[in-house]
Amino acid sequence: MTAKIRIKAGPVEFEYEGETELGVADIKELFSHIETLFKVPVLAEGGEGSHTPHHEQPVPRSNGYSQKLHINSVASKLKAKSGSEVALAAAATLQIFEGKETFTRGELLDTMKKATMHYKESMSGNLTKALGTLIGSKFNQISDGVYSLNIDAFTELEAQLA
Repeated sequence: MTAKIRIKAGPVEFEYEGETELGVADIKELFSHIETLFKVPVLAEGGEGSHTPHHEQPVPRSNGYSQKLHINSVASKLKAKSGSEVALAAAATLQIFEGKETFTRGELLDTMKKATMHYKESMSGNLTKALGTLIGSKFNQISDGVYSLNIDAFTELEAQLA
């Protein structure tokens, strides 16, 4: 049986055809190596047959907005009242309107503070608690102090803010 695999992510393309059968573990290892070598975020998005849970996939960058919204407008559209809701609005602002793939805790807090109509000083002290509720449900933790919206949250927020 001939095995055939073709991977294309942006400018990177890999194609293999041969008698060696490739198992799921082999393909995962191949993706891991390609991702490491080329640092192409598109590879991590998965596709048909992907074993990465949908909510943990990296978020696509959005550039389709003709107008950049201020955090106050984003928070108002999302009816943000709690610290978690303002943090979510700040994350949406950073990723959807500023085009960031990830954001730090500091960037998140700075953006939250700019939501002058929604931010309360107590939200700064409760940010750890807010992040605790958001990680896993709306946020991915990329590394210590670095986060991103998960794909489900990104898609949902993008639709709400369109």
